Amino acid sequence: MRALDASNAADYLRSTGRVPPKVPVRVVELAGGVSNVVLRVEVDDDRQPPFVLKQCRERLRVAQEWRAPLRRIWTECAALQVVGELLPGTVPAVLFEDRDQYLFAMECADDRMVTWKSRLMAGASPADRLVALEVGRVLRQIHLRSVDHLSLRGLLADTSLFEQLRVDPYYRTVARVHPHLAPALDDLIASMPAVRPALVLGDYSPKNLLVGPEGRLLLLDFECAHAGDPAFDVGFCLSHLVLKLVRACGRPAEAETARSFLAGYRTAGSADPAPPPDNLEDRLARAARHAAACLLARLDGKSPVEYRHELDQDRVRRLAAECLTARTAWNPDRLIGEAQRRAAGGAA
Repeated sequence: MRALDASNAADYLRSTGRVPPKVPVRVVELAGGVSNVVLRVEVDDDRQPPFVLKQCRERLRVAQEWRAPLRRIWTECAALQVVGELLPGTVPAVLFEDRDQYLFAMECADDRMVTWKSRLMAGASPADRLVALEVGRVLRQIHLRSVDHLSLRGLLADTSLFEQLRVDPYYRTVARVHPHLAPALDDLIASMPAVRPALVLGDYSPKNLLVGPEGRLLLLDFECAHAGDPAFDVGFCLSHLVLKLVRACGRPAEAETARSFLAGYRTAGSADPAPPPDNLEDRLARAARHAAACLLARLDGKSPVEYRHELDQDRVRRLAAECLTARTAWNPDRLIGEAQRRAAGGAA
């Protein structure tokens, strides 16, 4: 495999005939991910809009040793195509693939779009509550519409990448750091295959959600996608919103943003003809446990959140542990409420 970067991508595009030989090309590496190289390509040709090249890397760019198979790039391609079919306009279209180089090209997002994470890190606003509603609504629609989809019997039926990119570096790593939580985490891992599967995106977080004018949403990054328990996606996204709530010392705007995400997820399926794969409130109870496990993972797993030094980490750990081990299952509303109360100075 020829490893591409901003210095040699133009030569690759010319040598493969995807850009004419003498046409100027500008390539810029985009930041944000740990597992791939993502390059924005601008061709000096009015007929060719900018596009993005994405190439897989075996070793992820984190402090701890963490490797994953290069074939995950094709899982991402498959998921992009399925989501594009289920909810047109919510993902960039795939333009071409190069199997030998483990890369694909996709449409470039509108320059006016920004990551939802960047907005939240600057402080949630009333507009972000509307975004959160849409984030929840879109996720629920993907889960509802993908139940029994033919794609879930093919490449996306393989859960081994999810094991390598989420279960092991997140849940099992946390279990080794906190042995007293290992039984609860093992139970959570064992619960996932028992659910009627839907398309699980695996990395549904604010950094992978682009927000544009009038609240348009564009979804990115699907290399953890698989047929599995949709509660994981809800919990994974919720954990990011709870961490930002804690970082903001329990500010009401961050709490309302998290609650709006849940409201969007709860209400989006009310008029959809597709049958639910499981009881919604049971799913949300599992989602609360996934969120708790992910809170711990973003402190003590292989991919810690970059702003953890801004958090009261011990308070987050206690909150997550209580949720995971509670005799009566918490729902996400309780997790948000407890996080807000404690972050604002309530009892830990």
